[in-house]
Amino acid sequence: MKALGTYVGIVSTSLVICVLVLLLANRVAEGWLHRHPRILMSEADRINENTRAVREKMIPPDRAVLWYDLKSADEVRPMWDEFYHAGAMFESYVHFRTRPLIGKYYGATEAGYRLSRDPGPWPPDPKNFNVLFFGGSTSFGVGPYWATVASYLEDAMNSSGDFPRKVYVYNFGRSGYISTQEEILFHRLVSAGVRANMVVFLDGLNDFCFWDGRPSSWQALANYFNTTNDNYLREMAGYGIVTHWEKLREFVQTLPVVRLGDALLDREFSPAVPAYTGTKDPPPDTPQDDATLRRVIARYLDNMRQVEAVSKAYGMTPVFVWQPIPTYKYDVGYHLFYPNRLGCHVNSKVGYPMMAEISRQSMPLGNSFVWAADIQETLKEPLYVDAFHYTAPMSRRIAEFIYGAIRSRQLVRR
Repeated sequence: MKALGTYVGIVSTSLVICVLVLLLANRVAEGWLHRHPRILMSEADRINENTRAVREKMIPPDRAVLWYDLKSADEVRPMWDEFYHAGAMFESYVHFRTRPLIGKYYGATEAGYRLSRDPGPWPPDPKNFNVLFFGGSTSFGVGPYWATVASYLEDAMNSSGDFPRKVYVYNFGRSGYISTQEEILFHRLVSAGVRANMVVFLDGLNDFCFWDGRPSSWQALANYFNTTNDNYLREMAGYGIVTHWEKLREFVQTLPVVRLGDALLDREFSPAVPAYTGTKDPPPDTPQDDATLRRVIARYLDNMRQVEAVSKAYGMTPVFVWQPIPTYKYDVGYHLFYPNRLGCHVNSKVGYPMMAEISRQSMPLGNSFVWAADIQETLKEPLYVDAFHYTAPMSRRIAEFIYGAIRSRQLVRR
């Protein structure tokens, strides 16, 4: 009996010591994390921080005014404060959309589009010539709303003298979107009664990045849905008598010492974030195999054929533009922020030549398809404000090239 008491005493003392050590370790870890919060940043957060540093700090003031189409370099910081304050929100069918924010620079509306220099009414007034513009972040733009491809296209069309009516371009470009999401968004707008004279799609970069055809947010939404549904099924099976062990797991996962350990392991085993130093060394990333990239192209063409069919059924003129990117026919010696890691965008280095060959051989979307990927081939100047997004002058060039193709092909008759 005495031995049992001694054993219990030893066990109890050990448990108390363990609890005290755990409390002390968490207190120390918590204090350290408060002093060094950046250690908790994920790889995606660190990449975004690098990108923001490029946009705000590494671009010389005189270039920032030109590249963002601003009046003064003093506007750069407030523009980015507004830009990063907005973010995204859930939207049915397409997973996510741009959060509305009408500020001095951002200009994202409740209807889901970004303003152009001269905003039109919503819904579009049939008395005007209305254009719906779709794409990813290169369409949404990373500068003020008046410095986007869509806004410059509106400028070009209105200044051409070809239109007796006022032209308004509605920019539905959204960060991270692939052609599948754009197609669905277009269908949803048509189903809601939105009508336009023309629809323009600017694609190429993101489809190769998200090569499996799934939106960038699918894992987070799938995890939430599956967890919610599994919890409901367990409660139904147990007539509401369910022990929520996941709460204990969440408690453990949020302990400072656990979070610090996870952060250190993440830093140890994650690849280094891209450095935007203008390096010309070949990126170490490995692209998907050729068969996978050909399926990406096939999916894009199928999506656009469906858009073409719906457009013609509703009296709209479709225009499909294959966009320029820095990894195809551009002298990266002029790219000030060419990254030393391309990540998923390494697929474009292989996929773009494939698409070029297909477009030369078969013109898969006929007269409606505009190949703009090589308009930068002879340009000897910086065209990108970060790794992939266009400067304002480059956005204007793309817009004018698009309208030049529309006009020369008589896609819109006087």
